[in-house]
Amino acid sequence: MRTTVGALVVLAVAAGAIAQGAVPAIRVSVSDSSGKAAYKGVTNASGTFATATLQPGNYVVQLNSTTAPTGARYVLVVSAGKKKVTANAIQAEKLAGAGVAMKIDVGSGLKITGQIAPQDKNSAPIGHNGKPMVWIAQRTGSNLAPHWAESDSAEAKEVQTQGSISTKSLQDRQSQGIAPSGN
Repeated sequence: MRTTVGALVVLAVAAGAIAQGAVPAIRVSVSDSSGKAAYKGVTNASGTFATATLQPGNYVVQLNSTTAPTGARYVLVVSAGKKKVTANAIQAEKLAGAGVAMKIDVGSGLKITGQIAPQDKNSAPIGHNGKPMVWIAQRTGSNLAPHWAESDSAEAKEVQTQGSISTKSLQDRQSQGIAPSGN
């Protein structure tokens, strides 16, 4: 989970990253920092929800579903004004169990909005900018651990132009359960 600054009106993702299909009803409860309920509801058929205007402060958004199909994965985005929190590859089993909690700070005169969308099992994780992530292998002589980077980052572009494995090959390896490698 990551907090970033940027406007969120609609969850936009790279082509192929979100599977087409219905979003099951997801129960949403929003509580303030004292634990007092500020909103309770269910996502609509498009997987979205919105609270009324809230008092400024820190809130926890709890998402649960017992109807999400086993094995499905979801992208969750919660925003308040220019603040956004995202979570990728959330398994349906996690939603059915304890659920997923996301914290967000709400400014004056704002409401919390959210979007839940199915994520294709064969896609790479999605970055906060809505683009797929690529695997950056550890480089010889580097102290940096291998990691995921956004596909449009300078680091990812550099690796892709150095004759390293392609983004598509990395995504294919990931979908097959093969650990990414740099060669």
